[in-house]
Amino acid sequence: MAENFRIQHYPVFENGVFQKHPTLFDRFGYSKKRLEQIRQVLPKYEETITWPLLTGPGFCGATHPGADNIFVEIMVGFNDSIYNSDCLYVNPSHRVFAISDAPGITDCSRRLFQQLDEYLKTNHADDLETIVNKTNKEMREREGATLSLVCLPKDNVDSATVLVAGDTLVFHGNLFHRQLTQVEGNPNFIGTAYTYFQSSHVELAPGDFFVIASDGISSIKGKHKEARLEDTILEHLDSDTEKFVLSAIRRSNQCYEETLYDRGITRFGGSDNVSMLLVYPEKLEDTGYEGSFILGGHTERI
Repeated sequence: MAENFRIQHYPVFENGVFQKHPTLFDRFGYSKKRLEQIRQVLPKYEETITWPLLTGPGFCGATHPGADNIFVEIMVGFNDSIYNSDCLYVNPSHRVFAISDAPGITDCSRRLFQQLDEYLKTNHADDLETIVNKTNKEMREREGATLSLVCLPKDNVDSATVLVAGDTLVFHGNLFHRQLTQVEGNPNFIGTAYTYFQSSHVELAPGDFFVIASDGISSIKGKHKEARLEDTILEHLDSDTEKFVLSAIRRSNQCYEETLYDRGITRFGGSDNVSMLLVYPEKLEDTGYEGSFILGGHTERI
């Protein structure tokens, strides 16, 4: 039932963050008068712009508009709206988990999942490859979007179906061995004419899990600057898998110091929308819930 799932909202900008980090403004080169005007306006954005985190038995997912992405928009024009072209999809009854990312300010990724969701109401998840390719033919290339998807069939607990289209990422990992490997896919976006997207099957072992992430996850900072993305993601994984996505998304968007033209400045992480899903097959449950969740993929007024 729906009570097995929870959506919590967290602020993009914590209370007092702009006062705490005055060097956030240094890279813009505005006059003192202009900066003072901006500082007067900025507190209204603290704790008012939020991002959602969805949790359920065996999975956790979130989509974030990108802290630096939104900060720059505010600094440039005092915008009264935010956008997140990333979209997250969870269908518990079909055990389908996916993330899509469309370039630009668009709701293409949300429309892709709405179409996928309609197909799943009348088709079995075993036909996912057919469904995805039917969706591909119906989308125009200029409205293309990535699609990374993991399906855990109820009748085959030893295998997962994985499909990757575009630059959204899927990682297959194991808790016991502390390892994470990227699953390769098709570099084309959904909406690319004459392209057939093939799914692959991944054999599962005890302790296996999947991480699905949009390319915005590259903003995540690790302990070592030269560390592989896989190793940086693993730094946030411990025995409490529900906290993994929260930790990783926050780390992708927190403030950090860097040098720009021989002077130190402060930046927010999150120069792009960033979304992440953790799926832990062994903990998935049949809750009897027939609905689905679609988060992100639209523009909101503040």
